[in-house]
Amino acid sequence: MGSSQDSGLQWPISVRLDTIAAMLNFEIHNHPVYQGIEVQYFDDAEHGTGILVLMSRRENGKVDVYHQAGLSIDRMAYGIGAGLGEWRTTKIEPAVLDVTDTGVRARIALRDTTGRSIEISVDDRGGKPQRSAEFLAPVGAAIEQPTALMLVWMRRFNLVRRTSIDPVVRIDGVPVTLGRLPGAWLHRRHLIKYASGLWVVNVNPPDSDGRREAGRPEAAHARLHFSAEPPAPGTLSHGDERKGKWSLSIGEHADVISGEWVCTGGEVATLTLTVTRGWRPRGLPPLMRVVTTVLPVFRRWPTTYLWEARVDLRGTPEVAAEWRRTKRAGESLYTRVTSSR
Repeated sequence: MGSSQDSGLQWPISVRLDTIAAMLNFEIHNHPVYQGIEVQYFDDAEHGTGILVLMSRRENGKVDVYHQAGLSIDRMAYGIGAGLGEWRTTKIEPAVLDVTDTGVRARIALRDTTGRSIEISVDDRGGKPQRSAEFLAPVGAAIEQPTALMLVWMRRFNLVRRTSIDPVVRIDGVPVTLGRLPGAWLHRRHLIKYASGLWVVNVNPPDSDGRREAGRPEAAHARLHFSAEPPAPGTLSHGDERKGKWSLSIGEHADVISGEWVCTGGEVATLTLTVTRGWRPRGLPPLMRVVTTVLPVFRRWPTTYLWEARVDLRGTPEVAAEWRRTKRAGESLYTRVTSSR
């Protein structure tokens, strides 16, 4: 059996990092067409400057994407929910998403593919700076057919405060009911999430070229760490097996998630990565600490992911790799608690 050291064949292990300047999202309760909306704002040399709006459909879970002209966006980065629906460049006016230390202001208006008007108005800015937190968004909990393990690290995350200005979301001119957190009389927050300084980390994406690290300005980085390097394809004899551990760090946070790897030799060599420990929140404000404790989906969803790579060494060796979900992550409990369906 030939050695991969001769052919240069390697396992496609890598991490890719992307950035989003700001986002705002919410769930919609009991609407016949949509079950959630997210607004993203980009402002960098790679993407350009502008607004992108994601709208999740109730009937099939697919996500429609609308973005302003001039933005350069990779469609492969939006394999969320049950996959992509519509993808449109469209007029969004007004197109405002401004996150500051004192709150958030959003004013968005567009039309969907059927001509329905979508209007979003949120403003909770005040004179007192708000306490934000670093937070791992449970985006991957709803992805049905993952192409990567996507982790969205929100460096400054918060919930919209209840003020004298109520948020307004209208679809086709009709106000919609938003998801909510129980106990609003006490915590005084809407279930409208916003953040700035987002890092989108994809572990072992399908276009991996073997890079182990992705870095950007402002100290943005994510890295994979292995207790021992998995043997390259073809270096283990038939029946041999090696095991080890791995973890992912994001920015200054080590071991955001961690897991185990198993590599087996033979005519068909395999490498499997499992996630055995999800996110462990630290330093959260009281409300967020309660939410992530009561709703385990925030912490455990990464443990429902498994990556397997295989290579048949009997012919021209080529690595085939895929992510898959091993179980659901408990997002139905989140839906029941927040009444977002």
